[in-house]
Amino acid sequence: MAQYDILAKQLSDIEKAIHFYREHVELPSFFHALGPVNGKRVLDVGCGDGLYARLVAQRGAGQVVGTDSSSEMIRLAEAAEADQPLGVLYHVHDVATMPTMGEFDLVIAVNVLHYADNRATLDGMCERISSNLVSGGRLLAYVGNADVDREAARDFGFIVDRPADLGEGDPFTVTIRTNPPASVQVHYWTATSLTRAVESAGFTRVGWEEMTHSSVSDDAAARLGRLLKNPPGLLLSAYKE
Repeated sequence: MAQYDILAKQLSDIEKAIHFYREHVELPSFFHALGPVNGKRVLDVGCGDGLYARLVAQRGAGQVVGTDSSSEMIRLAEAAEADQPLGVLYHVHDVATMPTMGEFDLVIAVNVLHYADNRATLDGMCERISSNLVSGGRLLAYVGNADVDREAARDFGFIVDRPADLGEGDPFTVTIRTNPPASVQVHYWTATSLTRAVESAGFTRVGWEEMTHSSVSDDAAARLGRLLKNPPGLLLSAYKE
């Protein structure tokens, strides 16, 4: 994905801009929902620079493989693996067209599904994810929240330029306040649409995990409390029959 090849050059600044949200909301919510991964085979689709793949490996996963459509992001992930070997393997693949790479117990997809520009692409993503899961395997995905509180999100580094009356798959822009600003184009999918897409790919027990935050000051807790009513991302959990 060309836009992520470009963003790879700004990754350090992006991480600084969203550090508080990631440290106190994104990661705690994800790993609370994930639970133990000891010995599990894990595929991280849209792995970016490999952050989540490395964190899952450090928590005892038996096998971790990461894929991303951006060759620059994979280059960063492989550099991190070379610097601190954890046994994570990386490949350049678009999630909508990736091959069956193995039989995984768990697929994680952090900020991936909302890049689908139409229903066929979204369905393709979900089908390819399903093809890489064993029966009973789980998908845990961060997805963009169509109803995000834009003013609250701005306080934590996210500028959401979302026009009114968007339809399914329509594009809008999310910008991180770096210098220069780092922008990505994402697409509008409601929670209902995402649920239907994963169910169409054969997933059941589709649900939405609790978004929470770690211990922070009273002032920060109040700000986070507002944000978490409609956060930038939601956690979708589903299981393959």
